[in-house]
Amino acid sequence: MHGHHEISSSSGGSSPTSLSDPSIDSDDGSATTDEYCPDDPREFRRHVSFFSPSVLAEVDPSSFRPISSSSSCVLADVDKHLQRMVLLLPAFSAAATAPRADALRQWLAGFDVGWVLDMDDRRSLPRREVGRRVRAWAQALGTMERVFRHRHRKVRNPVNDAAAGELAALGQLAAESADAMLRLAGSVVALGSSPSKLLAALDVHSPVSVAYPGLARMFSWPPYHPVTAASDAALAGLVDASRRCVRDLRAFIRAPQYPWRMPQGGEVHPCVGFWMGYFRCMLRNRVSLYFVLAAGNGDADTDSPPTTPLAPHESGLVTELISCLEAVLEEQSAALAFPGLRHIFMLNNTSAILRRAVRSDLSMLLPPSWVLVREERMEGYIKAYLQVSWGTVVSRLDGKPGALNALRRRNPLSAFYLALENACSMQRGWKVPSPALRAALRSTVSGNVVPAYRRYLDDHPEVEVPAGRTAEELENQLSELFEG
Repeated sequence: MHGHHEISSSSGGSSPTSLSDPSIDSDDGSATTDEYCPDDPREFRRHVSFFSPSVLAEVDPSSFRPISSSSSCVLADVDKHLQRMVLLLPAFSAAATAPRADALRQWLAGFDVGWVLDMDDRRSLPRREVGRRVRAWAQALGTMERVFRHRHRKVRNPVNDAAAGELAALGQLAAESADAMLRLAGSVVALGSSPSKLLAALDVHSPVSVAYPGLARMFSWPPYHPVTAASDAALAGLVDASRRCVRDLRAFIRAPQYPWRMPQGGEVHPCVGFWMGYFRCMLRNRVSLYFVLAAGNGDADTDSPPTTPLAPHESGLVTELISCLEAVLEEQSAALAFPGLRHIFMLNNTSAILRRAVRSDLSMLLPPSWVLVREERMEGYIKAYLQVSWGTVVSRLDGKPGALNALRRRNPLSAFYLALENACSMQRGWKVPSPALRAALRSTVSGNVVPAYRRYLDDHPEVEVPAGRTAEELENQLSELFEG
């Protein structure tokens, strides 16, 4: 990480690193992105306890929250800002710089972003501050631009020297405000590559690319105007920084510092909720992301091509990143002790990924066959699970009473009961969080075990069925599976 430049501000709120719509409800047991980033950092740490301390230091606990124009940390009342402007504008008609500097600080402080004047745009923010600062900054810039537009509209046709002077002072205030606000862009660019940096860079790029050209048109700033040149340079820096982060996303998903402590019940891994939420956050600024992906594949500092080229558009990128996440889950499933549990784990996680994709705006970017491929994979996981977990149980019924076993004579029904109890005892600790998937899986297990048991009893009426071992009671026993 780069140097830490502490800034003082009372700005509250949270990071703009999420979509503006609420998190999608899910019954699959995977935590949503908002669940990973509650307001209380202690709750955040509880939710991401699967991750190592080094990873926790990389993620702002207030991240993945939408920008809201009604946030209490920014005065949304344009009239109040216009009243403040009338009092501060005279300072920007003066030749002396000291009165302007004091007035500029007061002006920015009214938007709760006075801290930008204390920033060094060549040094990165402390990472934990990035989310809160970007959120307050984006709201302030949007409100500020509206205030300038209202006042400019009122005085843009001066008929006397006083009006012309006010227009000049207004342009000076706008130029100095815009120049100061760009310092945040430099601090974001100076951050080390990380998932949070990409979201912050996109969230800064979007308002700069809209507000600054608007201010230039409003005040007739030429292309060589200092603020216009600085904003162009800031946008280029943000695009380049974002491109580097995009190339690193596959490595972040595979990050070796993640301990990948596997859920021993086979339930959804916390990384699924985190990354699927993150992919949605990337799309929050679709236009900025498009510019990042279309910016070219060459490295800005070298003549050599990148080792991992960018996807041609956001659709290809999202598809590739989800596939990377799925591949990591498949690899890590080998850490689970039982083959059947590995299939349950992949079934749970594939279902969670599918739900989060089709119930969000990610679905618009996925190929038509994407859903079908995941559904077929889930069917494959179920078949493989049934084979390794219940195939041997049902196979105990293939013999006849008193038939010679490889080791000893054994009643097939007794062997079946023993295998059944062992399987049920083990799998009661396995978990399928989604109620719909859990019910379907129970039905599938019962559909493979109970009919075979019934057929055996029908074929061998001479066999005495122990108490509590009717087909209906066996079905009830299987209905207790996967509760965890």
